[in-house]
Amino acid sequence: MSRWLRYFLLSTFYSFRKYAFLIRLSWSAGFVYRLNFIMWRVRLVLMLLTSYFLWQAVFKGRTEIFGYSQNQMLSYIMLAAVLQSMVLASRSIDLAGVINSGELSNIIIRPISNLWYWLSRDAADKALNLIFSGVEISLLIILLKPPLAWPGFSLSAVSLLLILPPATLLYYFINYLFGLTGFWTNEVWAPRFLLMVVLQFLAGLMFPLDVLPQTIQNLAMWTPFPYLVYFPAQVMLAKVSWIEAWRGISATVVWMIIFGAAVEVVWRKGLRAYGAEGR
Repeated sequence: MSRWLRYFLLSTFYSFRKYAFLIRLSWSAGFVYRLNFIMWRVRLVLMLLTSYFLWQAVFKGRTEIFGYSQNQMLSYIMLAAVLQSMVLASRSIDLAGVINSGELSNIIIRPISNLWYWLSRDAADKALNLIFSGVEISLLIILLKPPLAWPGFSLSAVSLLLILPPATLLYYFINYLFGLTGFWTNEVWAPRFLLMVVLQFLAGLMFPLDVLPQTIQNLAMWTPFPYLVYFPAQVMLAKVSWIEAWRGISATVVWMIIFGAAVEVVWRKGLRAYGAEGR
């Protein structure tokens, strides 16, 4: 083994150990504020139940609405809840506060990447939320016995492998970019609240976007938000063709690259405006 190859492997190994430790630490920290976490999970369950019973009432006496059967719509609602826990769960929402308080200095003086630091924390948060989401939805399925319609296993597995990684990274970069506004202002919750409102609508958390008029659908698909929840759910429910699926995956990757590049540019400019004492 050459010296350079050995150096590369050792560097990779030690980098992996650093971020694996951060993931374990963030996982443990998730149980520190237990009441906050429990209330967050209760909120998500109540939102899911609201959507579930609303669509049950809409479908009463009907077999199909907006091109969806009752089975497909209820499956979409359940699947959107799982995707929300996997894709939209994030600890990088704390980035702006860390910048404003000056705590960012404790991160950037260490031999770690700030981008990878928050990505590691995100990974722990996603795993924690995904486990609880799986338990909650399993209990709801057992108690409510909803009629669900799932595609074949092979389609779901391929969808997970191809769609979820770029969708997850896309949201991470979007969220990270909003966090970087902390370099220039203390008022970070207003734009973040706006982001959450937009996500509820354009990401398809409340309902599938194809129930909207065609013009609004077309406009929405020119934004990155449908590729976070709505589009992965559509593919996993076999509501789109393979050609449309590949186009959507390509669009997700393109948006991911665009926001990743924007994060790099804004991060460099933000560091020049940053003082060690914060804002």
